[in-house]
Amino acid sequence: MTWAVVTKFFTDNPIARWIAWAVVALIGWEAVKRHLKDAGRKAERQASAVKQAQAREAVVTRSAEIISEERGNSDAALKARDGGDSFPTSDSVPDEVAAVLFRGEDGGGKAG
Repeated sequence: MTWAVVTKFFTDNPIARWIAWAVVALIGWEAVKRHLKDAGRKAERQASAVKQAQAREAVVTRSAEIISEERGNSDAALKARDGGDSFPTSDSVPDEVAAVLFRGEDGGGKAG
């Protein structure tokens, strides 16, 4: 069977021509569907990558905020611990309390 015989068969037989066109159309439609499906997957992957990048950025930003806040809190706690007197002085408490707490310092031990 030569190429001329195949060509003559399709040119002489309209039903074979319609069947051939239908097969070609189905193959073309499958190619179009595959292309659209691949394009959709690619777009979905890109959108997912963008969302993941945004989520990572938000986590890093929030982590930095939390670390900064905790550092500020710990610095304030250390300053409060180290800056204040460990024991009260007679000037830092009311007179009535100072009279009780610091009785031995005025010589006689008698409150005011």
